[in-house]
Amino acid sequence: MSGPIATYLDELDDVLAFDPGLSRRVRAEIESHLCDTAEQVGEADAVRRFGRASDIARAYAEAALPDRLRRSCVAAGLLGVATLLLMRLRTVVLDIPGGADPLIWFDRGGLVAALGCIGAAWWMASRRRIALVRRWLHFAAGSLALSVGASLVRAFQGASGDSAQALIVGTALIELLLLGGLMAQLARLDRYARRLAL
Repeated sequence: MSGPIATYLDELDDVLAFDPGLSRRVRAEIESHLCDTAEQVGEADAVRRFGRASDIARAYAEAALPDRLRRSCVAAGLLGVATLLLMRLRTVVLDIPGGADPLIWFDRGGLVAALGCIGAAWWMASRRRIALVRRWLHFAAGSLALSVGASLVRAFQGASGDSAQALIVGTALIELLLLGGLMAQLARLDRYARRLAL
């Protein structure tokens, strides 16, 4: 396909390149509308009547933002709950003592801080305060990384035997995978914020 509609759709793709899934959905929807209108008034008039591609793309991106915020908060919440459960699993199975180990403060403190940050992010998301959501979720990710690291060091210190180390490595991989998922959500949210100048 070439002509004004194809050029318009390519411009939409360029503007929405920060979110390929959104770009595909918008392109399909807009193409359908433009083709229907073009049958009646011609391609050039259909494109002209539709409005600037950058304005249309921005409207779609803004409409998709609440879902992006929700996904980021859900990813953070899942990571927080998984971290809590996996830390508890390691502590119970490996019988890791609390005691005066200074790592316990990083372990538990990081988790508590992360859960608080996730709660603040949810609250800010409900008010569409995007910059604050991003900030709280970044703090949560950092706090969870600190907590996971301290928990793993504590677990390795108390581990004896191959099965204990396998448990530690397995739970660590799960936590790192979830942390990677959260970081991917945050990267996409950051792209939205940059694109929308939020």
